[in-house]
Amino acid sequence: MKVIKPVTGSLVERGGYYHTLINAYVNGKRRIISRTTGLPVKNNYRRALKVLEERKKEYDESGLSGMLTMEERRLNTSLLLSEYMTKFVERKKDRISPVTYEGYTNMIKGRIRRFFDPLGVTIGSLTPQLIEDFLDSVADDGCNSSTQQRYYQIIGCCLKNAVRKDHIDRNPIEKVDRPRRAKFTAAYYSKDEALQLLRCAKDELCYIPVLLGVFYGMRRSEATGLQWSSVDFENNQIHIDHKAYEQSIKGKTQVIITDVMKTDASKRTLPLIPQVREELLKHKIRQEEYRRSFGRSYKKEWTDCVCVDPTGNILSPDFVTKHFGLLLAEHGLRHIRFHDLRHTCASFLVAQGVPMKQIQLWLGHSTFSTTADIYAHLSTAAMGEPASCIADLLTGPENGSEEQPDIEKSL
Repeated sequence: MKVIKPVTGSLVERGGYYHTLINAYVNGKRRIISRTTGLPVKNNYRRALKVLEERKKEYDESGLSGMLTMEERRLNTSLLLSEYMTKFVERKKDRISPVTYEGYTNMIKGRIRRFFDPLGVTIGSLTPQLIEDFLDSVADDGCNSSTQQRYYQIIGCCLKNAVRKDHIDRNPIEKVDRPRRAKFTAAYYSKDEALQLLRCAKDELCYIPVLLGVFYGMRRSEATGLQWSSVDFENNQIHIDHKAYEQSIKGKTQVIITDVMKTDASKRTLPLIPQVREELLKHKIRQEEYRRSFGRSYKKEWTDCVCVDPTGNILSPDFVTKHFGLLLAEHGLRHIRFHDLRHTCASFLVAQGVPMKQIQLWLGHSTFSTTADIYAHLSTAAMGEPASCIADLLTGPENGSEEQPDIEKSL
């Protein structure tokens, strides 16, 4: 069928690139077709205008509605890969967690854009070889196999969507081998190393997160998101039911507290270990003193948060990670990740003979296999309950020792 009205168009700027907007009319209905030119805004206005005129002419000369419909089905073929992926993730935003969305966005804005944009790779020109070259570059940057798999997964999901919507005919990633996940061996501290860490962290801002990591195996998001209302001093229970994460809002990174956990199993109620109870009570008293001292300057927004600095600002997960690394370096302690405190806690429980099922519940793993796969290689000994075992191991006096270390006294 014929286009019954003249084709018009204009240029718009999106993400630093010129896009063409074509106004075509088919069967009396207006169709707006948006396509990228692939041209950066800087110093490319005349070139973009030329592309616009060529596209207007292309649509103006197309007299069959079927051709226009096919063009509409293929609109995104000429989009840069990074732009197509950005749109794909935006459409999924309401169906994935904010942390996942932020992670995907950073992956696209970072390595994916840096590698593919200079090559002008579009969703339609992507080849298996380009994907393999990209994954090789990720490996060359020192990223582990898990990171490589995440990139493979997000690119694969995008391409699968492109095939389903007829934007491309074939999925090039089907000809690319999925990166193999290297066998994971958890790093963890010995008992002596853990006690030394607790002693060194005693007067640091990250002390409470470290304490919670060692005794409860809390993830950094769980430790920084812990609420005073979730610590039941009367019934000696601690409810792990909030987490903190960082999100970029209008270009500014902000800390968000949510009760939506990683999995349903992440929400758990555990016994409040006496030594941890004592430290939390001391910490709560200090917070009250800081609040009175700073007066109106004290941040009231995070009043219910356990992990805040003297001015009332919440400790972000990223701050804890960086501060933890500095703490280890300053005191000459063996380098591990903060997350390895979780493995340290689990290793203590395994060594004391706590059944894997109980360790799964203690750590908040969603499946038994996750716990078993990570920790089954560790030796087991006597039986015992998690709370008493971890407390006795880290705070009980050893047989024949004349005096407990300072940290054992304080705990």
